[in-house]
Amino acid sequence: MANEIIKGDTMRTRLGIARFLCVLVLIASGAIFVCSHDASLQAGETNIYKTLDIISDVITIIQRDYIEKVSSEKLIQDALRGMLASLDSYSHYIPPPEPKVTPSGGAPPQDLGTYGLEVAYKNKLLTVVAPIENGPAWKSRLKSGDIILKIGEESVEERPFDELVHQFRGSASKELLLQVARRGERDFLNLTIRPGKIDGPPARSEMLAEKVGLLRITRFDPHTAPGIVDCLKKLKAVGANGLIIDLRDCPAGDTAAAIAVAELLLPQGELITTLRGRAEGTSKEFRSQSKPVFERGPFVVLINGGTSGAAEVLAGAFQGRKGGMLMGQKSFGCAFEEGSFNLKDGSVIQMITAVYETPDGQEIQDEGLDPDIEVPIPPLPPETAEEKKPEKKKVKEKKEEKPLDPMVQRAIDLIKGIRIINPQERE
Repeated sequence: MANEIIKGDTMRTRLGIARFLCVLVLIASGAIFVCSHDASLQAGETNIYKTLDIISDVITIIQRDYIEKVSSEKLIQDALRGMLASLDSYSHYIPPPEPKVTPSGGAPPQDLGTYGLEVAYKNKLLTVVAPIENGPAWKSRLKSGDIILKIGEESVEERPFDELVHQFRGSASKELLLQVARRGERDFLNLTIRPGKIDGPPARSEMLAEKVGLLRITRFDPHTAPGIVDCLKKLKAVGANGLIIDLRDCPAGDTAAAIAVAELLLPQGELITTLRGRAEGTSKEFRSQSKPVFERGPFVVLINGGTSGAAEVLAGAFQGRKGGMLMGQKSFGCAFEEGSFNLKDGSVIQMITAVYETPDGQEIQDEGLDPDIEVPIPPLPPETAEEKKPEKKKVKEKKEEKPLDPMVQRAIDLIKGIRIINPQERE
């Protein structure tokens, strides 16, 4: 009979699959079962085993009756991928690494640098959070909000998310041809990213009109906070009385670095952010541990859809605080801690274990930060051939002064307004 459960060796196989699945489920959930007479615990175990028994039945039927032969290992890995993918867009299962084979006995691929790119799934689409300024992806004209459709000739829909994430993060060894869809463009764009380095410091500053300082932060890493200390001291020395912190298109990065930067700007003892998790020991508060390096005048933080991760944690520390305002567009919504759990077969489970909240308790993950003053995205100017490739004569001509960023100008006007309303903010 087609739906008859196979006995003998197949039954032993099913039991082995069930035990294997049970171990993976217990490890993935972090649950540890001990001998107990508690009725509810025993009932919970019984339900798990019933579900696993159904899963093993399905695997047995597929292996017996499906038109093509499929290994139990592949079925289990696909089931685990689906299990993690059902949680959210960031949790995923990484199968055991395959043995590395060096072709023709030659040297392994050389690490040529990084792509300088952060991607995430948003609305079930592989979306560019933002390329890191002065990095390879940024130089290749990739932009925040671009949707990646293909890598080479292969559609991203045909590849697991864990493979895609690991291809873009960390070290890079080859150039990538990407097909992307972009807002305002009728046709898909084909862009080539070559591995390389991220040029320039993670932060820079300049003095603007009305004694307002501008602090531009492009990334968060161990060098960010020390670099910002120098920037703030320079602004303080020239009499800055008000600060614009530009976090637009500043993706992901080291959250600890963002907290260290917040300590340079907020009063000692102030709450910066809260990390909230369900497991024991994952929840904690982060407060400023030292006196600020710069605290003169109002603060305006510029954000947009490319503001993500560590940058959102820093921006959230100023929202709702006296003298602090967020201006721009809604941020991306990606601020969490990821737990990595190694399984016995060499596979790995990575999933969200805690999320960051603003001082007033707003969760950043998925929600993002709403600006206090929303500034719509300006329409895209038409790009002409002359703009793409300027004539040699025009290059030799004297460069005109670059006009001030409209968002920065609005932030200056806002600081002027705060000074008028708040006499205490005047010099």
